[in-house]
Amino acid sequence: MTNHLLDGLLPGGTSPVFTQDTIPDALQTEHTLASGHWAVVHVLEGSLRFVNLETGDEQLISAPNRVTIRPGLPHRVALEGPLRCRIDFYREP
Repeated sequence: MTNHLLDGLLPGGTSPVFTQDTIPDALQTEHTLASGHWAVVHVLEGSLRFVNLETGDEQLISAPNRVTIRPGLPHRVALEGPLRCRIDFYREP
């Protein structure tokens, strides 16, 4: 987990806007991004808890903040009530 993207990353797509009712179960269980792939979770409304499974650190992310996720970092998110969020994906050239 970091708060910034590397320079020169290429856009790789955007998820739909998820709510507490539509956020995929896969995001709430342990997962990682593939090598060379980054993600930025934008919390549009409400809050979610980002759990870094490498260090055990947890961070509450509330609107309008975001969290940037580096490749290979084992992580998950946990719901904290009503939510709207979106994920932007990037890849290394």
